Amino acid sequence: MAGNVSNLKPFVKGDPRINRKGRPKSFDALRALAVAIAHEPVVVDGGPVVVDGHAVTVAENILRRWALSGDTTSEARFVETAFGKIPNELQLSGANVRVDVTTLSDEELRAIVDA
Repeated sequence: MAGNVSNLKPFVKGDPRINRKGRPKSFDALRALAVAIAHEPVVVDGGPVVVDGHAVTVAENILRRWALSGDTTSEARFVETAFGKIPNELQLSGANVRVDVTTLSDEELRAIVDA
């Protein structure tokens, strides 16, 4: 039988295997590690990747790949990272009128269409 046989026993009072605190409430440590990795230079064949006279970081490398990928999803992620979220609102012609059509009655919708 492989593995640790002591883990096959039921829990008893004071058992150190019991996780009293539960799962972590946040991913602060993981986020901090991701930020640290994002700032590391990219190394290929034992040397740093250099673009325009500076070493490329992991984060810069990802952004450059997104920008030049040819994949619309990656390119949209690049644009949203650079310039902010792409608006998803319905804009009617005129003086920048914004309408949430889900809250309008049938009569109100007909009046908008007829106008």
